[in-house]
Amino acid sequence: METNRAGHGEPVSVLALTIGVLATPAAWLFQICAGETAVSYACFPHDMPLRIPLAPAVGWGVVGMSGAMLIVGVFGTGLAWRNWRRLRWAQRRQTSGSTDTKVEGEAFVARVGLMASVLFLFALVATDIATALVSACA
Repeated sequence: METNRAGHGEPVSVLALTIGVLATPAAWLFQICAGETAVSYACFPHDMPLRIPLAPAVGWGVVGMSGAMLIVGVFGTGLAWRNWRRLRWAQRRQTSGSTDTKVEGEAFVARVGLMASVLFLFALVATDIATALVSACA
């Protein structure tokens, strides 16, 4: 059984650390790849650019998918922030003679996850704004 390295509440699990590091970047990557693919198939059939997409619902589909990925990104950033806060507290509780290298490593991963999540959350918001301002086949 895993010990409570965070000092209070439930322990910070490896799964929570992994989700905190990867959720927001993966949401942005999915948003970019899936959105661009859907729009390219609807707006450029047979290498012929169109002004109006073949499937008008593709624009709303991309907007809905962007909103869903923004929710995933906010969740991932919140989880990364929670992990970082708990492990920072666990680091502060350690005495100089009893430094737990596992807590130190997990705190580093949580810090990197928080920085990456904030950066990619900004990218998600910027991509959502661009999606709202530019028409699908522009």
